[in-house]
Amino acid sequence: MGEMGTDVISVTFATMGEHERSADRAAPRFLTTGQSAAALGVSVNAVKAWIRAARLPALRTPGGHHRIPERDLLAFKARLAVPRRPRARGVPRVLVVDDDAELRAFLVDAIRAAFPRVAVRVAADGYQALVEVGAFRPDLLVLDLRMLLLDGFEVCRRLKARPETRSIHILAVTAYPEEDAGGRIRACGADDFLAKPFGVTEFRARVAALLGAGRRR
Repeated sequence: MGEMGTDVISVTFATMGEHERSADRAAPRFLTTGQSAAALGVSVNAVKAWIRAARLPALRTPGGHHRIPERDLLAFKARLAVPRRPRARGVPRVLVVDDDAELRAFLVDAIRAAFPRVAVRVAADGYQALVEVGAFRPDLLVLDLRMLLLDGFEVCRRLKARPETRSIHILAVTAYPEEDAGGRIRACGADDFLAKPFGVTEFRARVAALLGAGRRR
């Protein structure tokens, strides 16, 4: 009887051990933003921008750090790898990128008043601009040059380096015209350049010209 009881206890412990090991294998793995950035081949700021835009699911720790489930990261990476089909011609799209909220609103109003059929979105910094480009797929970027973290020069270089975004027209604007800023940004691939302050009429004319060029492609 005693030996029988020992066998039962041994089997019970063995079964419990199997359940624990199965639970460990089934437990989801969570990655930091740094680990996720390395897996995707992008910067940590790009990962954080995708999280803010609700494109990449993430949990927040009590300390305020993000943790990304590995399965969600792999699914997101697979979506990024799928080539985008060319967007069918329709409503022209403009993305306004500027870290000055008042100027951003002014530019959006100027575009909508002159071109009511144009769809307009905004981004407050360079990283957000790259996220919006992937989601919104604009025909034209109105791009401020002087922004923190990722400036307009680098945004322009990155977009023109990728085949799927190379055809986006870029109108660069800046309130701090450095020496030969226009030449520098055109060397990065921008189509046009305006130094602030500029008139609404001139701005709208540049937008119309670039949107028209996009329609003719």
